[in-house]
Amino acid sequence: MKTIVGLLFLYTVQTIHLEEIVDTTLVLRSTITLDCSYSGNATAIQFHWSKVNGTFEETICTRHQSYGKYISEKYMSRLSFVVENSASDVSIILKETSEADIGIYICYVALFPTGTVKKVIAVQADDFGHIEPSSHQSFKENASITLNFLYTLLGDVKQVTVQKFTSGKIDLVASCAHVRNGRTRLSYGFDFIHHSFVNCSNLQNITLIIHKACVTDDGLYQCLFWSDVKTQTISKRVYLQKKGTTSFSMLALICGASSLVIVVIFTIAALCLVRKKKNKKIQAKQVNVSFNSTYPQLQLDTGDGEHVYANFVSNTSFSRSWT
Repeated sequence: MKTIVGLLFLYTVQTIHLEEIVDTTLVLRSTITLDCSYSGNATAIQFHWSKVNGTFEETICTRHQSYGKYISEKYMSRLSFVVENSASDVSIILKETSEADIGIYICYVALFPTGTVKKVIAVQADDFGHIEPSSHQSFKENASITLNFLYTLLGDVKQVTVQKFTSGKIDLVASCAHVRNGRTRLSYGFDFIHHSFVNCSNLQNITLIIHKACVTDDGLYQCLFWSDVKTQTISKRVYLQKKGTTSFSMLALICGASSLVIVVIFTIAALCLVRKKKNKKIQAKQVNVSFNSTYPQLQLDTGDGEHVYANFVSNTSFSRSWT
């Protein structure tokens, strides 16, 4: 087994730099999922998970494209892969967690021919609390998400961080900061490198674009501005409309239009009914002539010596029948 581990990953324990950017922060639960997948064009040869223990890293598990997988005995009974035998996804699930699982985890991805990249995940005990978004926006699946964050307070902005919040999880989207000679340094979170773009040429006006949005892009996005005077936080809730479904705003519009149509139809029907009843009353008055009418009586010769008398109303069609 030691020989296999040596073939899988020639790994040297190294000191962790505390200033490293954390890509994802998780709240400790009884079961947690540590996401790590690669979506770039290079070929992923090997994945390696480790946990920071003081100034060193301890191996959790390793998976190699050719040699298979290895799980440390310490985690063997409570670790599983989200997707078995995947060439690009080595996300893991930890069950029966405790306070001992709080800390920093690192996923290393060995790529050919570009080299090694890594994702840093922090697991903490405290929850994030409730965040109230300042606005809500809806986008269609596979379309582009465009969000604009504008700094409105006094002071010069020195650094900006864009984050995405979901239940018990914070993902770093991008970070911008002023460096020497007036230049800006831009770095992306591990999961947003290949399908997002952040324009931070002006640190007081940040634009985030996510290309070909999918279900996992649904969530709350927050932009933090750090200035030499104070900080400002702007949050926006993004709803992703799946194909074949209707967004809440569109559904409300359809329901409102339907209700209006129903009211109009009911009103027209009521007017027609009232008019019909009114016409019937007018016709009834026209034909309901009293036999005590003051019109003169006509005497008709029946030929047998008897006389028949009839009252009639002066009506054009009725008169023609007598001529």
